[in-house]
Amino acid sequence: MTKQKFAAFDIDGTLFRSGLYREVFYELYKMGILPSDLGDETTLKHRQWRDRIHGNAFEEFERVMIGGLDSYLPKLKICDYDEAAKRVVEKKAENVYVYTRNLLRRLQSEGYMTIAISGSQHELVEPFAKRYGFDAWVGQQWERGEEYFTGNVTKTHTDKDIIIKRLIEQYDLTLDDSYAVGDSNGDSGMLSLVDHPIAFNPTYELLEKAMENNWKIVIERKNASFELAKEASIGKYILEKTNQQ
Repeated sequence: MTKQKFAAFDIDGTLFRSGLYREVFYELYKMGILPSDLGDETTLKHRQWRDRIHGNAFEEFERVMIGGLDSYLPKLKICDYDEAAKRVVEKKAENVYVYTRNLLRRLQSEGYMTIAISGSQHELVEPFAKRYGFDAWVGQQWERGEEYFTGNVTKTHTDKDIIIKRLIEQYDLTLDDSYAVGDSNGDSGMLSLVDHPIAFNPTYELLEKAMENNWKIVIERKNASFELAKEASIGKYILEKTNQQ
């Protein structure tokens, strides 16, 4: 029996134009659930990122936001979080990139098993993945108590190569002709495993790694996407294809 081919997609910043985890933080804040000091600190860091104050502004913003929310978990009611997650998916799920959406649809039509792997919470990843027809999905797990979260967290934003290997064994998949798409250094592990790695709108760290390993690089801006590939004869990246959207 022939093993099935697969394609793995990061979600935040790769298919989804924002971060599901980021949007649920904003929603909880708008609902008045999160403490004002956490919101104020996050807003300041977000402003610094928006204004590109320095090269690590986005990482600082994420660190404050994620760290603050993780520390608040034992005080966060599960029902409030579930309501915020539902609102995010209902309002934001169509906000996706055209290139990765079209790639996903094409690979699905060709019979690939499609897998969503995200550092966002499972309660956000599952409905988002179902909406786009993914066959399997993996998201961060927040342990639930009776009324509140316990504070125990299982992260999934790194070590995605380990997750992929587990899924390959679980679903009897093949690496032959496989795809993976990601936008940050946390995706580099799964990109290194597959035959067709794609660094999509990559961070500088992932861009360097992609160029070192001759991975395809895709940039989407406005109503066009640009596919870059390394030309072996000259040892440099060239514009391979332009897609109008």
